[in-house]
Amino acid sequence: MDSMFSIMDIIIILSGLYLLYTYYLMKFKGEVKESILLPKDLPLKKCKDISAYISEMSPKVLIYGAVVVLCGVVGLVEDVYHVLGWIYLAAILVFVVVSAWFIVQAKNAVKKYWP
Repeated sequence: MDSMFSIMDIIIILSGLYLLYTYYLMKFKGEVKESILLPKDLPLKKCKDISAYISEMSPKVLIYGAVVVLCGVVGLVEDVYHVLGWIYLAAILVFVVVSAWFIVQAKNAVKKYWP
């Protein structure tokens, strides 16, 4: 691990793990991490149906968190061993596409559950 890319991949992995923790809180404790899922000016207490929001968003948070961790691990392996080639480029593409998908899903859920 001799590059800035390794540090970035470690940050990406930690971010994915935090997303998985967010999923755990949503699914098993009924809590929503506002700092990740909601805009700063949108309070959770104005949600029309928090349980429906959690039911809709928790699987999406799980998918996104798992993809982020996986892509971070692929990036870290590439940084250390330099053997993945096109698989690394595919992981970057998957990361970007799934990130865009998650942003759209989160925005649509906000429109659906907040006045």
